[in-house]
Amino acid sequence: MSSTTSPDSSPHVDRSPDGSRIRVELAGEFDACDVVTAMAEARHVAESCDAGFDVVVDVREFDARGTALAALGEWETFLRVAGASTVVRVGEGPAVGGADRRASSLAEAEELLSR
Repeated sequence: MSSTTSPDSSPHVDRSPDGSRIRVELAGEFDACDVVTAMAEARHVAESCDAGFDVVVDVREFDARGTALAALGEWETFLRVAGASTVVRVGEGPAVGGADRRASSLAEAEELLSR
């Protein structure tokens, strides 16, 4: 992470056992470089997923600095180009403002993806 990132900041990326979903959790302060690092990891994980996988990006504890939100939007678009059928951003306020699909909780995101 960059030198501006708080030591508490934590990106976490995991893949469902069946390869149908990626979950990205961004918690703490992130600048654009940090988002790029986390989302590059998500892209790497996506390579092992089936075509048409879903992505849940949990930004409930995300604190964007500078152009971090713009970087997040660009990477979500990239994941769709890489084969994701749906990307849902989970959170409130400006952190979900630019998302195509949004949910206020993980349960709501799961519901959106099950439709």
